[in-house]
Amino acid sequence: MIAVFDTSSLISMSQSCLINSLKGLKESGENTFVIPESVYGEVVERPLKIKRFELNAVRVQKAVDEGWLEVKELNAPFRDIANKIADIANNMFFIKGKRLKLIQAGEIEALALLKQLNSNLLIIDERTTRAIIENPMQLKRLIERRRNKRVNFKEENAAELKEMFPDLDIARSVDLIALAFERKLLGNELPQSKQALEAALYAVKFAGCAVSGNEIEHFLGSKK
Repeated sequence: MIAVFDTSSLISMSQSCLINSLKGLKESGENTFVIPESVYGEVVERPLKIKRFELNAVRVQKAVDEGWLEVKELNAPFRDIANKIADIANNMFFIKGKRLKLIQAGEIEALALLKQLNSNLLIIDERTTRAIIENPMQLKRLIERRRNKRVNFKEENAAELKEMFPDLDIARSVDLIALAFERKLLGNELPQSKQALEAALYAVKFAGCAVSGNEIEHFLGSKK
């Protein structure tokens, strides 16, 4: 299994001190964890120069240095695909004729890297990219509520993006933590208890993972 990570998921895991649980998942099966170069830039290179975010960057850099998190360069044809994804996604929603740029370089390159690696598993905590692909109409209504403005929506762009990723499987940091708990891989970080799992899930929620309290209760209810 090849999993491509976006910036948001790595930030959630590193900020909550749970990134080593990913190493356990990597070593427990035939898993490959990769990030595109732009995500590396967003989560390591730039934050290393900012004292507030330096510790998170050091944690992710350690994962890369140890080799269980790989940085992959997009080949030329897939850079073209990244440009196409950016054009489609960031010309889908408009307010008063002005386009809304909703997804950034890291998310765009992660999607293109899925194509390059022939994978369909994206690890991302940020809600917008997922909604653009899975339920753009719901995203349109959400933007209208938040901004109290009418949003124009290009349905043909949404259909084209969906066609590019028909079998996309999206997971979040909370899903990986729950899986690590189930496989008893959190032992070096936390005790094997429901309270520890609850604390871990809320830690990544407060670090930026788009997960509701009800979803966390569902996770807890399904674990013994």
